[in-house]
Amino acid sequence: MFKTIRDIADVQPFVAGKKEIRFLAQPNGVTFGCYLFRDATTFDCVEALECRGIAFDGAGRVVSRPLHKFFNVGEREGLSPESLLRRDDVAAIFEKLDGSMVATAWVEGRLLWRTKKSFDAGVVKLAEAFVAQAGNEGIERFAREVASRGMTAIFELTHPEARIVVAQEEAAFRLLHVRDNLTGAYVLLDPEHVVHQWIGDYGVPVAPRYEGAGLAGALETLAGMEGREGYVIQFRSGDMVKVKCPWYLRLHRSITFLRERDIAWLAIHEELDDVKGALVEVGIDLTGVLEVEARLKGILAGLLDEVEGIYERDRELDRKSFAVANRTHPLFGLVMQRYSGKEVQLLEWYGRTRLKEDFGLRVLAGEAVAEAMEG
Repeated sequence: MFKTIRDIADVQPFVAGKKEIRFLAQPNGVTFGCYLFRDATTFDCVEALECRGIAFDGAGRVVSRPLHKFFNVGEREGLSPESLLRRDDVAAIFEKLDGSMVATAWVEGRLLWRTKKSFDAGVVKLAEAFVAQAGNEGIERFAREVASRGMTAIFELTHPEARIVVAQEEAAFRLLHVRDNLTGAYVLLDPEHVVHQWIGDYGVPVAPRYEGAGLAGALETLAGMEGREGYVIQFRSGDMVKVKCPWYLRLHRSITFLRERDIAWLAIHEELDDVKGALVEVGIDLTGVLEVEARLKGILAGLLDEVEGIYERDRELDRKSFAVANRTHPLFGLVMQRYSGKEVQLLEWYGRTRLKEDFGLRVLAGEAVAEAMEG
């Protein structure tokens, strides 16, 4: 299922036509390959599935390979509950933690913590502070062992100061997976792999697994589940699918987002996947949702191209001259971010300034949808 990736040339050329996937250079010389937005065609090749934060050093070598992109039950063909129950290759069922992914990278002989596309995000600082606490030293030793040997340790941080949906009373940092940087293999699926010994030796907390009556049993527990998000189901190939419980979806308010403006808002906040799966579950056609998603992709790609064009035209100017030349442009703030070598905060800017102008209040499905999903 997964492609061997040694350097950036094994990925970048295969997604070059996808303007929603960008390769973002960091101040320390690392480049993240990551999608910024998506539509139904974004993840149509194995290379695109890896563009969820795969990282390369200054020489182009892969130094971090976090979780590949995977989908919700019902979101794609073959992912209905009925289809999954017919499969006999389920390898593990993990509790879906409602937190933030923090993974390792090994850069110039140093262990670094990172999110999908940042080394200095707020959740990274929270994770670093947690690991530095007395009693948690084994986590960093384990992470260093893994990262220095060409693998990526992937953790989930749940923290009172970084709430997603479920309230967190105390901080926790739990191992989700360990992935081989080159092959993409999820090595925790191999019971003989040395990483299991390291987990025990260093006392690393791991994400809980469902140990009940198989996949059918796990799916049956969703109806009564509260205070948790759901499950991640992993197959022997390494591929995964996620399923959320009704309580979580209601709390997430996803059942109310049925207008095109709300769909666009969910898309730029990377929350649309949950809605798609929930709508499919109650038999709602996704045509209108996909049309909004595709229109949003076109708008955002055009804005990125405009920012890049201005930067390329005036990049040789000094900072003051560059600012004077472009200060009246509507995208001035984004252009200056690009000139300064910072991440272009397009999605935040667009949601704040343009989304309501481009997307109206047209309802994409009837009131019966909300009633059906509540039932």
